Amino acid sequence: MATLYLVEQNTILRKSGDRVVFCKRPPSKRMSPGLRQMDVLMEWPCADVEQVMLFGNIQITTQAMHKLLEHGVETALFSLNGNLYGQLTPPGGKNIFLRQQQYQKALDPDFCLDFSRRIVEDKLNSAFKLLQTHEYNHPGIFPREALKNLEQMIENCRTATALEALRGYEGAGTAQYFKLLGGLLPDEFKFQQRTRRPPKDPANAVLSFGYTIVASELQALLDGIGFDPYLGYYHQVQYGRASLALDLVELFRHRFIDRLMLNLFNLKILNQTDFNEVGKGGIYLSIAGKKKFFMQYERMVGQYQGEVPDPKRKIGFRKAFQEQVGLLAKTIKAGVPFIIYEEF
Repeated sequence: MATLYLVEQNTILRKSGDRVVFCKRPPSKRMSPGLRQMDVLMEWPCADVEQVMLFGNIQITTQAMHKLLEHGVETALFSLNGNLYGQLTPPGGKNIFLRQQQYQKALDPDFCLDFSRRIVEDKLNSAFKLLQTHEYNHPGIFPREALKNLEQMIENCRTATALEALRGYEGAGTAQYFKLLGGLLPDEFKFQQRTRRPPKDPANAVLSFGYTIVASELQALLDGIGFDPYLGYYHQVQYGRASLALDLVELFRHRFIDRLMLNLFNLKILNQTDFNEVGKGGIYLSIAGKKKFFMQYERMVGQYQGEVPDPKRKIGFRKAFQEQVGLLAKTIKAGVPFIIYEEF
Protein backbone atom coordinates (compact mmCIF):
# COMPACT_ATOMS: atom_id res chain seq x y z
CA MET A 1 0.00 0.00 0.00
CA ALA A 2 1.36 3.39 -1.02
CA THR A 3 1.22 6.83 0.53
CA LEU A 4 1.07 9.46 -2.22
CA TYR A 5 2.92 12.71 -1.56
CA LEU A 6 1.80 15.08 -4.33
CA VAL A 7 3.78 18.34 -4.53
CA GLU A 8 3.83 19.26 -8.25
CA GLN A 9 1.96 22.58 -8.49
CA ASN A 10 -0.93 23.51 -10.81
CA THR A 11 -1.95 19.89 -11.14
CA ILE A 12 -5.11 17.89 -10.61
CA LEU A 13 -5.95 14.51 -9.14
CA ARG A 14 -8.77 12.85 -11.07
CA LYS A 15 -10.56 9.53 -11.28
CA SER A 16 -10.40 7.18 -14.22
CA GLY A 17 -12.31 3.97 -13.64
CA ASP A 18 -10.99 2.45 -10.42
CA ARG A 19 -7.76 4.45 -10.56
CA VAL A 20 -6.66 7.93 -9.55
CA VAL A 21 -4.74 9.89 -12.14
CA PHE A 22 -2.33 12.73 -11.36
CA CYS A 23 -2.13 15.03 -14.36
CA LYS A 24 -1.16 18.47 -15.59
CA ARG A 25 -2.67 20.52 -18.37
CA PRO A 26 -0.08 21.68 -20.96
CA PRO A 27 0.17 25.50 -21.24
CA SER A 28 -1.34 25.51 -24.74
CA LYS A 29 -4.41 23.57 -23.60
CA ARG A 30 -5.41 25.38 -20.43
CA MET A 31 -8.98 25.84 -21.61
CA SER A 32 -9.56 22.18 -22.44
CA PRO A 33 -11.26 20.44 -19.50
CA GLY A 34 -11.05 16.84 -20.67
CA LEU A 35 -8.63 14.26 -19.32
CA ARG A 36 -7.43 13.50 -22.85
CA GLN A 37 -6.04 17.03 -23.19
CA MET A 38 -3.92 16.61 -20.06
CA ASP A 39 -0.44 15.21 -19.51
CA VAL A 40 -0.68 12.24 -17.17
CA LEU A 41 2.17 12.38 -14.68
CA MET A 42 1.31 9.25 -12.65
CA GLU A 43 -1.61 6.94 -11.99
CA TRP A 44 -2.38 4.36 -9.34
CA PRO A 45 -5.08 1.73 -8.68
CA CYS A 46 -7.11 2.96 -5.69
CA ALA A 47 -6.75 -0.48 -4.11
CA ASP A 48 -2.98 0.13 -3.86
CA VAL A 49 -3.27 3.54 -2.15
CA GLU A 50 -3.28 3.90 1.63
CA GLN A 51 -3.17 7.69 2.06
CA VAL A 52 -2.97 10.80 -0.14
CA MET A 53 -1.20 14.02 0.88
CA LEU A 54 -1.72 17.13 -1.27
CA PHE A 55 0.63 20.12 -0.90
CA GLY A 56 -0.19 23.59 -2.18
CA ASN A 57 -2.04 24.34 -5.43
CA ILE A 58 -3.30 20.86 -6.33
CA GLN A 59 -6.92 20.31 -7.28
CA ILE A 60 -8.84 17.12 -6.59
CA THR A 61 -12.12 16.32 -8.30
CA THR A 62 -15.26 15.31 -6.45
CA GLN A 63 -15.21 12.02 -8.35
CA ALA A 64 -11.68 11.29 -7.16
CA MET A 65 -12.66 12.06 -3.57
CA HIS A 66 -15.65 9.72 -3.85
CA LYS A 67 -13.47 6.91 -5.20
CA LEU A 68 -10.79 7.34 -2.52
CA LEU A 69 -13.38 7.35 0.27
CA GLU A 70 -15.00 4.28 -1.26
CA HIS A 71 -11.66 2.50 -0.84
CA GLY A 72 -11.17 3.79 2.70
CA VAL A 73 -8.34 6.14 1.70
CA GLU A 74 -7.75 9.31 3.73
CA THR A 75 -6.78 12.53 1.93
CA ALA A 76 -4.85 15.26 3.78
CA LEU A 77 -4.49 18.82 2.49
CA PHE A 78 -1.42 20.90 3.37
CA SER A 79 -0.13 24.33 2.50
CA LEU A 80 2.93 24.32 0.27
CA ASN A 81 5.04 24.88 3.40
CA GLY A 82 3.59 21.84 5.15
CA ASN A 83 0.89 23.29 7.39
CA LEU A 84 -2.00 20.84 7.70
CA TYR A 85 -5.31 22.40 6.60
CA GLY A 86 -7.44 19.34 7.20
CA GLN A 87 -8.24 15.77 6.27
CA LEU A 88 -10.97 14.02 4.33
CA THR A 89 -11.54 10.84 6.29
CA PRO A 90 -13.72 7.78 5.55
CA PRO A 91 -16.50 7.13 8.08
CA GLY A 92 -14.92 5.97 11.31
CA GLY A 93 -14.96 6.69 14.99
CA LYS A 94 -17.49 3.92 15.62
CA ASN A 95 -15.56 2.67 18.65
CA ILE A 96 -17.43 4.90 21.08
CA PHE A 97 -16.40 2.70 24.02
CA LEU A 98 -12.72 3.41 23.38
CA ARG A 99 -13.46 7.13 23.25
CA GLN A 100 -15.41 6.97 26.50
CA GLN A 101 -12.44 5.31 28.19
CA GLN A 102 -10.08 7.84 26.61
CA TYR A 103 -12.14 10.72 28.05
CA GLN A 104 -12.23 9.09 31.48
CA LYS A 105 -8.44 8.69 31.51
CA ALA A 106 -8.05 12.38 30.72
CA LEU A 107 -9.78 13.17 34.03
CA ASP A 108 -7.28 11.05 35.98
CA PRO A 109 -4.28 13.26 36.90
CA ASP A 110 -2.20 10.27 38.02
CA PHE A 111 -2.64 8.58 34.64
CA CYS A 112 -1.85 11.78 32.72
CA LEU A 113 1.34 12.32 34.74
CA ASP A 114 2.55 8.72 34.41
CA PHE A 115 1.82 8.68 30.67
CA SER A 116 3.56 12.03 30.18
CA ARG A 117 6.64 10.99 32.18
CA ARG A 118 7.07 7.92 29.98
CA ILE A 119 6.67 9.98 26.79
CA VAL A 120 9.13 12.71 27.78
CA GLU A 121 11.69 10.36 29.29
CA ASP A 122 11.70 8.31 26.09
CA LYS A 123 11.91 11.43 23.94
CA LEU A 124 14.95 12.80 25.76
CA ASN A 125 16.53 9.36 26.00
CA SER A 126 16.30 8.91 22.22
CA ALA A 127 17.88 12.37 21.82
CA PHE A 128 20.69 11.38 24.19
CA LYS A 129 21.32 8.12 22.33
CA LEU A 130 21.54 9.93 19.00
CA LEU A 131 24.20 12.26 20.40
CA GLN A 132 25.93 9.41 22.22
CA THR A 133 26.30 7.49 18.94
CA HIS A 134 28.08 10.44 17.35
CA GLU A 135 30.21 10.90 20.46
CA TYR A 136 31.27 7.25 20.24
CA ASN A 137 32.33 7.68 16.60
CA HIS A 138 33.88 11.12 17.15
CA PRO A 139 35.24 11.30 20.73
CA GLY A 140 35.31 14.79 22.18
CA ILE A 141 32.86 16.26 19.67
CA PHE A 142 30.63 17.44 22.54
CA PRO A 143 31.55 19.08 25.86
CA ARG A 144 31.26 16.38 28.51
CA GLU A 145 29.21 18.68 30.72
CA ALA A 146 26.59 19.15 28.01
CA LEU A 147 25.79 15.44 27.79
CA LYS A 148 25.73 15.21 31.59
CA ASN A 149 23.18 18.02 31.71
CA LEU A 150 20.96 16.14 29.26
CA GLU A 151 21.29 12.96 31.33
CA GLN A 152 20.25 14.93 34.41
CA MET A 153 17.10 16.18 32.66
CA ILE A 154 16.20 12.57 31.81
CA GLU A 155 16.60 11.59 35.46
CA ASN A 156 14.49 14.56 36.54
CA CYS A 157 11.69 13.44 34.23
CA ARG A 158 11.49 10.08 35.99
CA THR A 159 10.75 11.74 39.30
CA ALA A 160 8.67 14.74 38.19
CA THR A 161 5.58 15.12 40.36
CA ALA A 162 3.66 17.59 38.18
CA LEU A 163 3.14 18.23 34.46
CA GLU A 164 4.44 21.80 34.82
CA ALA A 165 7.76 20.55 36.21
CA LEU A 166 7.95 17.87 33.52
CA ARG A 167 7.50 20.46 30.79
CA GLY A 168 10.29 22.50 32.33
CA TYR A 169 12.69 19.54 32.28
CA GLU A 170 11.68 18.72 28.72
CA GLY A 171 12.26 22.30 27.60
CA ALA A 172 15.70 22.48 29.20
CA GLY A 173 16.76 19.10 27.86
CA THR A 174 15.47 19.80 24.36
CA ALA A 175 17.22 23.18 24.17
CA GLN A 176 20.51 21.52 25.20
CA TYR A 177 19.99 18.76 22.65
CA PHE A 178 19.29 21.03 19.67
CA LYS A 179 22.31 23.17 20.47
CA LEU A 180 24.47 20.05 20.15
CA LEU A 181 22.56 18.56 17.22
CA GLY A 182 23.20 21.62 15.06
CA GLY A 183 26.93 21.00 15.34
CA LEU A 184 26.61 17.66 13.55
CA LEU A 185 25.77 19.34 10.25
CA PRO A 186 28.02 20.72 7.49
CA ASP A 187 29.18 24.27 8.20
CA GLU A 188 26.69 25.93 5.85
CA PHE A 189 23.73 24.25 7.60
CA LYS A 190 24.73 24.44 11.27
CA PHE A 191 22.23 25.96 13.70
CA GLN A 192 22.16 26.86 17.40
CA GLN A 193 18.53 26.43 18.34
CA ARG A 194 15.18 25.12 17.23
CA THR A 195 13.15 27.74 15.35
CA ARG A 196 9.64 27.35 13.95
CA ARG A 197 6.65 29.34 12.73
CA PRO A 198 8.58 30.13 10.66
CA PRO A 199 11.76 28.04 10.63
CA LYS A 200 14.75 30.33 10.15
CA ASP A 201 17.22 27.98 8.45
CA PRO A 202 17.21 24.91 6.16
CA ALA A 203 17.75 22.34 8.93
CA ASN A 204 14.86 23.68 10.98
CA ALA A 205 12.73 23.76 7.83
CA VAL A 206 13.30 20.02 7.36
CA LEU A 207 12.56 19.30 11.03
CA SER A 208 9.30 21.26 10.99
CA PHE A 209 8.16 19.65 7.76
CA GLY A 210 9.04 16.15 8.95
CA TYR A 211 7.32 16.52 12.31
CA THR A 212 4.15 17.72 10.55
CA ILE A 213 4.08 14.71 8.21
CA VAL A 214 4.55 12.24 11.09
CA ALA A 215 1.80 13.99 13.10
CA SER A 216 -0.58 13.68 10.15
CA GLU A 217 0.09 9.95 9.79
CA LEU A 218 -0.41 9.37 13.51
CA GLN A 219 -3.60 11.46 13.56
CA ALA A 220 -5.05 9.31 10.78
CA LEU A 221 -4.16 6.09 12.64
CA LEU A 222 -5.63 7.33 15.91
CA ASP A 223 -8.83 8.39 14.22
CA GLY A 224 -9.06 5.11 12.34
CA ILE A 225 -8.82 2.94 15.46
CA GLY A 226 -11.46 5.00 17.26
CA PHE A 227 -9.53 7.56 19.33
CA ASP A 228 -10.29 11.24 19.47
CA PRO A 229 -6.98 12.66 18.17
CA TYR A 230 -7.74 16.04 19.75
CA LEU A 231 -7.76 14.83 23.36
CA GLY A 232 -4.21 14.36 24.62
CA TYR A 233 -2.67 13.63 27.98
CA TYR A 234 0.68 15.45 27.86
CA HIS A 235 -0.34 18.06 25.30
CA GLN A 236 -3.45 19.40 26.93
CA VAL A 237 -6.64 20.34 25.11
CA GLN A 238 -6.31 23.30 22.76
CA TYR A 239 -8.80 24.32 20.09
CA GLY A 240 -7.92 22.85 16.69
CA ARG A 241 -4.84 20.96 17.90
CA ALA A 242 -4.55 17.16 17.55
CA SER A 243 -3.03 16.84 21.02
CA LEU A 244 -3.02 13.04 21.24
CA ALA A 245 -1.19 12.80 17.90
CA LEU A 246 1.37 15.29 19.23
CA ASP A 247 1.82 13.15 22.34
CA LEU A 248 2.90 10.23 20.15
CA VAL A 249 4.99 12.40 17.83
CA GLU A 250 7.38 12.91 20.74
CA LEU A 251 8.43 9.26 20.41
CA PHE A 252 9.48 9.74 16.78
CA ARG A 253 11.01 13.21 16.61
CA HIS A 254 14.63 12.38 17.39
CA ARG A 255 14.88 8.70 16.51
CA PHE A 256 13.30 9.24 13.09
CA ILE A 257 13.01 12.79 11.71
CA ASP A 258 16.21 14.15 13.27
CA ARG A 259 18.21 11.23 11.90
CA LEU A 260 16.58 11.73 8.53
CA MET A 261 17.52 15.41 8.62
CA LEU A 262 21.16 14.59 9.39
CA ASN A 263 21.26 12.13 6.49
CA LEU A 264 19.76 14.62 4.04
CA PHE A 265 22.45 17.21 4.73
CA ASN A 266 25.50 15.11 5.58
CA LEU A 267 25.01 12.89 2.53
CA LYS A 268 24.55 16.06 0.43
CA ILE A 269 21.09 15.00 -0.75
CA LEU A 270 19.81 18.49 0.01
CA ASN A 271 21.61 21.72 -0.84
CA GLN A 272 20.88 25.44 -0.63
CA THR A 273 18.95 25.42 -3.94
CA ASP A 274 16.35 23.10 -2.37
CA PHE A 275 15.01 25.89 -0.12
CA ASN A 276 13.01 29.07 -0.62
CA GLU A 277 12.93 32.16 1.55
CA VAL A 278 9.40 33.28 2.37
CA GLY A 279 8.14 36.36 4.21
CA LYS A 280 9.26 37.19 7.77
CA GLY A 281 12.58 35.42 7.27
CA GLY A 282 11.07 31.97 6.92
CA ILE A 283 12.95 29.21 5.11
CA TYR A 284 11.02 26.32 3.56
CA LEU A 285 11.68 23.34 1.33
CA SER A 286 11.13 24.02 -2.37
CA ILE A 287 9.16 21.67 -4.61
CA ALA A 288 12.40 19.95 -5.63
CA GLY A 289 13.46 19.77 -1.99
CA LYS A 290 10.18 18.17 -0.96
CA LYS A 291 10.57 15.50 -3.63
CA LYS A 292 14.03 14.63 -2.31
CA PHE A 293 12.71 14.66 1.25
CA PHE A 294 9.89 12.22 0.49
CA MET A 295 12.16 9.81 -1.35
CA GLN A 296 14.32 9.47 1.77
CA TYR A 297 11.33 9.61 4.13
CA GLU A 298 9.77 6.60 2.43
CA ARG A 299 13.02 4.65 2.65
CA MET A 300 12.96 5.01 6.42
CA VAL A 301 9.22 4.79 7.02
CA GLY A 302 8.40 1.90 4.67
CA GLN A 303 7.54 -1.39 6.31
CA TYR A 304 8.28 -4.98 5.37
CA GLN A 305 5.43 -6.16 3.14
CA GLY A 306 6.08 -9.91 3.06
CA GLU A 307 4.17 -12.53 4.99
CA VAL A 308 7.20 -13.86 6.85
CA PRO A 309 9.18 -11.20 8.77
CA ASP A 310 12.88 -11.05 7.94
CA PRO A 311 14.85 -10.74 11.22
CA LYS A 312 17.72 -9.09 9.33
CA ARG A 313 15.52 -6.31 8.03
CA LYS A 314 14.77 -3.37 10.28
CA ILE A 315 11.14 -2.58 11.02
CA GLY A 316 10.04 0.54 9.14
CA PHE A 317 8.69 3.48 11.10
CA ARG A 318 5.22 3.21 9.59
CA LYS A 319 4.95 -0.23 11.19
CA ALA A 320 6.14 1.36 14.43
CA PHE A 321 3.42 4.05 14.13
CA GLN A 322 0.77 1.35 13.87
CA GLU A 323 2.15 -0.71 16.73
CA GLN A 324 2.46 2.30 19.02
CA VAL A 325 -1.15 3.33 18.42
CA GLY A 326 -2.17 -0.25 19.20
CA LEU A 327 -0.22 -0.20 22.45
CA LEU A 328 -1.93 3.02 23.44
CA ALA A 329 -5.33 1.42 22.80
CA LYS A 330 -4.30 -1.51 25.00
CA THR A 331 -3.32 0.91 27.75
CA ILE A 332 -6.66 2.71 27.61
CA LYS A 333 -8.85 -0.40 27.36
CA ALA A 334 -6.99 -2.73 29.75
CA GLY A 335 -5.77 -0.14 32.23
CA VAL A 336 -2.13 -1.25 31.93
CA PRO A 337 0.84 1.17 32.06
CA PHE A 338 1.71 2.79 28.75
CA ILE A 339 4.37 0.81 26.88
CA ILE A 340 6.82 2.17 24.30
CA TYR A 341 7.05 -0.05 21.21
CA GLU A 342 9.71 -2.65 22.02
CA GLU A 343 11.47 -2.51 18.63
CA PHE A 344 12.80 0.90 19.67
